[in-house]
Amino acid sequence: MRYPLRTLLRSPGFTAVALLTLALGIGANTAIFSFVNGVLLKPLPYGDPHRIVMVWEKPPGGLRNGISTLNFLDWKNQNTVFAHMAARRGDSVTLTGSGDPVQLGATLVSAPYFDIFGLHAALGRTFATDEDQLGKSDVVVLGNRMWRTRFGGDPRIIGRKLVLDGKPCTVIGVLPAGSFDRSRSELWLPLAFEPHDMTRDYHWFVALALLKPGVTLEKARAEMDAIGARIAAAYPDSNKGWGVFVERFEDQVVGQQLRRSLYVLLAAVGAILLIGCANLANLTLARGTAREREIAVRAALGAGRWRLIQHLLAEILLVALAGGSLGLALGYSMMVGLKRLLPRFYLPVEADVSFDLNILLFTLAVSVLTAVLFGLAPAIHATRVDLATSMREGSRGSTGGARARLRNALIVTEVALAFILLSGAGLLMGSFFRLLHVDPGSKARM
Repeated sequence: MRYPLRTLLRSPGFTAVALLTLALGIGANTAIFSFVNGVLLKPLPYGDPHRIVMVWEKPPGGLRNGISTLNFLDWKNQNTVFAHMAARRGDSVTLTGSGDPVQLGATLVSAPYFDIFGLHAALGRTFATDEDQLGKSDVVVLGNRMWRTRFGGDPRIIGRKLVLDGKPCTVIGVLPAGSFDRSRSELWLPLAFEPHDMTRDYHWFVALALLKPGVTLEKARAEMDAIGARIAAAYPDSNKGWGVFVERFEDQVVGQQLRRSLYVLLAAVGAILLIGCANLANLTLARGTAREREIAVRAALGAGRWRLIQHLLAEILLVALAGGSLGLALGYSMMVGLKRLLPRFYLPVEADVSFDLNILLFTLAVSVLTAVLFGLAPAIHATRVDLATSMREGSRGSTGGARARLRNALIVTEVALAFILLSGAGLLMGSFFRLLHVDPGSKARM
């Protein structure tokens, strides 16, 4: 590799353009792939994420809706497919007695909620089985972020009384750091059903459940459909036409729109890299023409064609790896910048967008693939030399026609990819402006 390095240093213009082109192309791909990896490829950070499901009421003519208390209790008591089932409702509470009053994001949940996620407290404990009952619900579990920022990470926080909405609550636990820290909620309270909540007409919360080992989603849906049909038959005034909808929690976390957007972005930056590769292939081809005499001398001294191709590919591989290294640094900067630009809750709280081994392997693979894409064809053409004509001063050699055809093919490829990118960008902009003027319609029944 020492000789290719010296050769590249003697061509600073080509080397600088190649490194800059690769750094931008590979950096953009690395940045977008870090989002694809963090949102779509990494498993959810829970104990057994494939068994977690969301359970909704299914209104007539609709797919999903909030749940009424009595229907939820019937589901919980009659099903045989869920190991745990819990209600969840977002809320806010006012903390007083610790300086100025402050409003905090809160989530009200049934007692087994944290068992569904396989989550154990980092300090203290989570809710006991009966702490979502009236008279026993004056307890609170703090998020790790709130514990550190508002209470300085005090390990003596367990047992302390906090006044929330004028009601004293005892701190029983602190959650571990992780995805729950990225949610809107800073604390979790038991969801205790009041007497006025006991109705089938008021749909005001959602439900999560953990499938029992060996239970498939299809079996859970079949059983919940049967339970929903029985409830609809028994209470036609409130439940006629209503059913139950069960879906994987993973599908709810990452919606189709976000999934599609990430794949479109990955395809777009991939096309940009291909355009860069075509440009570099053209530069390499022109550089090979200028080095035709050097290659002819090597061939005359006994170098075989495969050895010459190896020599030229070594230069390209060196450029690609150096460009990939720069692209890795640029990609990290792009990733950090994009994370800061995105609205706080645009990505799922479970998404862990960061640089890890997958990102490093992806960047290495892209760098090597790039070397093959823009280096192999020019290297093959550059080694098709006619010794007699190539050794003569001023000769264009016998491969000018083949090189011209290759250059034309590369130019056509660049224009085609650029046209695809331009068309895709136009369609995306059109879709975005149409979304801005969409009438959301009536609110869902909750």
